[in-house]
Amino acid sequence: MTQGKKDSKKSNDGPISVVVINDVQLVVEGLVAMMAPFPKRIDVVGTSIGSIHAIEADVALIDAFGHPNAGVDRVSEAIDLGCFEHVALYTWKLSPAMAVEAVDNGAAGVLSKSASGLEIVQGIEAIVRGERVVHDFPVHVWSPTWLETSDASLTARELELLSFVASGLTNAEISRAMYLAESSVKTYLKRVYRKLGISSRAQAVMRAVELGIAGPQAGAPGQVSRPA
Repeated sequence: MTQGKKDSKKSNDGPISVVVINDVQLVVEGLVAMMAPFPKRIDVVGTSIGSIHAIEADVALIDAFGHPNAGVDRVSEAIDLGCFEHVALYTWKLSPAMAVEAVDNGAAGVLSKSASGLEIVQGIEAIVRGERVVHDFPVHVWSPTWLETSDASLTARELELLSFVASGLTNAEISRAMYLAESSVKTYLKRVYRKLGISSRAQAVMRAVELGIAGPQAGAPGQVSRPA
């Protein structure tokens, strides 16, 4: 699914044109909504759900969640299209080494999902000015404490699956992201449901929010962060 409009390159005094790229419509719409209060600074000229489509824009904002190699390969794919002035990753977690690899592959920046709408806009503006922007990620994201503070009955693999469910991915999409057979995903999901005492995907999302794996508290200090 792609939306776009022609002549989207930024003029000297106009807003920065941005394309939002993600596999999940909910995430795309959420990010667009976060930037909506800044129409004089940011103009979302298109969205691309699934494949990366050629839409002329100053900045392509690519969500890396659920992609092998932390989405670094998607940076190269977007750059090769030749229609974006700058390409940046938007992610909830990226190791310092992977951030370096993303930049080495041409990423103009790495923006954090824990950032506010204003911080995202400021990051995009800095990227367009020619600065290399790499947001800091909360220290707790890299510590094992989220396992200790979350539901102790769930393994790291099960928490990972729960995070994908909370992001709206289908079993087939989770299968590809986790490198598992779809039948194995179903087995893991049944196990998670049993451990949490739930019986539906909607309940799984609610439980993920309670654990801090999803929702407005995800990635906030002292809360549970989602596994990669």
